[in-house]
Amino acid sequence: MERIAAFVSALLERWPEDEYDTSPWSTGPLIREARGPLIYFPMRWGMAVEASAYAAEVASSTGLNCFDPQARQLRP
Repeated sequence: MERIAAFVSALLERWPEDEYDTSPWSTGPLIREARGPLIYFPMRWGMAVEASAYAAEVASSTGLNCFDPQARQLRP
């Protein structure tokens, strides 16, 4: 759970949840989407490409895997 919390923290550093006009998160608080060793969170469609690429980058740097349900594959 520590890695998930670090992952969420890094995402929120870039896009805080309280900045609705610029945040890609369509749910919140983001940490509530964590369930054990998983976190599944929806994004606003218009920001999904940028936010998912960044999320995959952050996941990799924190030792997590990032699965893209739309692509049905792990993100590199």
